[in-house]
Amino acid sequence: MGYAEKRDGYYAGRYSAGGGSWLSVKNDAGETIRFRTKREAVTAANEEEAKRRQGRRVRDRGPITFGDWANTWYQGLDLAQSTMQNYRHHLEEHLLPAFENELLTDITTGMIGEWERAERAAGYLPSSIRTWRTTLSTILGDAAAEDLIDANPAARSRRRGRRTGRQQRRGPEKATTSPLGALLIAERAALLSGRDDEFAAIQLMYWTGLRWGELVGLEATFARPGSLRVEWQLWEDDTGRFHRLPPKDDSYRDIDLPEWLTTLVNDHLAHNAAQPCPCHGNRYLFSGQRSIHPRRSSFSDWIFDPATTGWFPPRGRQLPRRPVSIAAEPWPGAVQRGRGNAERATACWLPIAPDLTPHGLRHSHKTLMVEHRVPEILSHERLGHQLEGIGGVYSHITANMRHDLLELLTSEWHAALAARHAMHPSSPVTALDDLLQSQAGRTPTSRTATLGERQTDRLKSRRPAQSRGIRHTMSHRMNPPTEPGSGPDSPGL
Repeated sequence: MGYAEKRDGYYAGRYSAGGGSWLSVKNDAGETIRFRTKREAVTAANEEEAKRRQGRRVRDRGPITFGDWANTWYQGLDLAQSTMQNYRHHLEEHLLPAFENELLTDITTGMIGEWERAERAAGYLPSSIRTWRTTLSTILGDAAAEDLIDANPAARSRRRGRRTGRQQRRGPEKATTSPLGALLIAERAALLSGRDDEFAAIQLMYWTGLRWGELVGLEATFARPGSLRVEWQLWEDDTGRFHRLPPKDDSYRDIDLPEWLTTLVNDHLAHNAAQPCPCHGNRYLFSGQRSIHPRRSSFSDWIFDPATTGWFPPRGRQLPRRPVSIAAEPWPGAVQRGRGNAERATACWLPIAPDLTPHGLRHSHKTLMVEHRVPEILSHERLGHQLEGIGGVYSHITANMRHDLLELLTSEWHAALAARHAMHPSSPVTALDDLLQSQAGRTPTSRTATLGERQTDRLKSRRPAQSRGIRHTMSHRMNPPTEPGSGPDSPGL
């Protein structure tokens, strides 16, 4: 309820702005109105307070459009580059097209609701629309804090509206895979790329929970005996430039490695003497096949997704989604390339984990630890998270915890390797073939070029990175299907 404040020769109307703050009644020029009587001041204050409760806005600084305010708001931010880029996408692709020329004082809750319905009708995911509305609410909330509008029309009232069906807002469950599934996917990825790098990269992501940016930003100097040091990430902006940044949320950490994974990393380093990149002058553990650093979109579209689903993505309207063409021999298949590859194919791959993403490997690592009851304090540290609450205060990591975790990872690794060996005792992927021979008690062969590796004097395909035949029991000796199958996560999983 408003009240009158006695001042020198007049009364000022004061009304609640919420959150314990009180504002004075002002005119369109933003000046405090001087009331002759106390009653007039109280009446005006109550009217302004009623407007606020009803969600109406008042002009304090003259008319300003959403587009003008959004630019002022954006330029005043000082956030991580990735966050700034996300905000720019939200504004330029979704918010400005709808509200750019609207006065801030004219934007209503109903107008925002209509915009949401239009976005849903356009086929956007509900989770994406909620993210964009949150950005809109942040922008308008800051406008209200600057007294440009009286209230934030994008703010959602608590405990209002229907409460049934709330679980429908939950996004689809994140796909994960098992140690064997990760091994099979890594093998396929190496065959598609024609080199062992992708095998080592996917295994490292699965068994350590590294984020993509942390993986491509992993410098050789931070690959240490028995551990990896996460000190930097490489973040790719919209122009394709890579930026060397601290890890997300400053999650610097040392990740313990089991002995077999240390050997895999060291072997990869020994046979991949990468030169310092021209971007930052550092030597990185993994390099791109056709670029200095691996690019997330290319890796996902042409390596990871085909490895998990057995299908290549479409390329515009001229080239629809199609199965990976393989010859049945040598097992588990040789990728067919060039013109007429579909006609030469005698087999195709079944899906291993159709909805899995590279980030899903991080989820898989956490799931593996949960499944085996690894202490939360240790799993949080390994993933670069902070354990909140009393558990984070009173729980502490011990040497025995670390030892038990490494024993667990080693046991799971050997079980996956044994299962893969039971499918077929060899692999065209040199790194995996060495491991399979060791599993069988044989002496690994000397390292040579991986099967399917392109020679410098041969013509090269200009299609996005694909390569080699595959070693999986998940192939069909038949003509490639026209629609994807729905196979299990992996054989026997």
